Amino acid sequence: MDYAFVAGALDRFGELREDAGWLRTRFDDDLARVIVLRGSREVLLAQPEPRLLSIPLPLLRERFEFERFVYLGEQDAHTLFALMLRDEEHAEFLAIHSAVTAELRAAAMNLPPHEAGLAAFASSLAYWQSRSRHCGVCGAHTLFSAGGHRALCSNAACGAAFFPRTDPCVIMLVHDGERALLGRQPSWPEGRYSTLAGFVEPGETLEDAVRRETFEESGVRVGDCRYVGSQPWPFPASLMLGFMAQATSQDIRIGREMADVRWFTRAELAGGAVKLSPRFSISRHLIDTWIGG
Repeated sequence: MDYAFVAGALDRFGELREDAGWLRTRFDDDLARVIVLRGSREVLLAQPEPRLLSIPLPLLRERFEFERFVYLGEQDAHTLFALMLRDEEHAEFLAIHSAVTAELRAAAMNLPPHEAGLAAFASSLAYWQSRSRHCGVCGAHTLFSAGGHRALCSNAACGAAFFPRTDPCVIMLVHDGERALLGRQPSWPEGRYSTLAGFVEPGETLEDAVRRETFEESGVRVGDCRYVGSQPWPFPASLMLGFMAQATSQDIRIGREMADVRWFTRAELAGGAVKLSPRFSISRHLIDTWIGG
């Protein structure tokens, strides 16, 4: 499945990155490279071809402290780190490295899928770190370790540890055999439609989430569900779990979160008159798979 934000053959070495000594050896590797973000939502791109800016780590060691770098893993015989720039560092960094800044969603339209996946991984970690500066138990400051993948409470009497979390979200192409059920949110441009989706609630199976969210958003009942695939979705930290779902009713009752919900035939969707999800999304993959029969 060739949609964006799938990091490809990345060895994350989750156990080894717990070892501070091992992590330091990876940082001292002269073949290590760094991808660069501004905050948690913008990525730096090399010019003229839109590719992730990838900088040899030795060029950055003297300027940035070891603790500023987040360990991503090993790919194609290279150790990969990420660096999140602060606002005051941004303009000078762009000038030095002849780079441009792009919003992650826009960049994903042009980046190779594995590069968009690396950017999404780093972006999700940056977002989590920005919201994990204090302990959720006692309120003390946290200290990041394990290459940026753990936040440890600085209060020795507490010692709580926190790790990045991903929110599971079901996304489903609901159909009755001849028609697909698509909806439009109020914030979307007129004429754009996509598959229905929603977050999984505590104590709920994925299949039950598909049925509940479909009914809440459209009033349509769903029976059989078939899992298709998943896509990391770093807006801000979701995992989209794709399903094909068989409708057992046809009458629509538009939910309060939706601007419109409609049934579409294959001919209507294939004709180009309906604005659909971007091609790098699992939503579009589900739609195109259904159109293809």
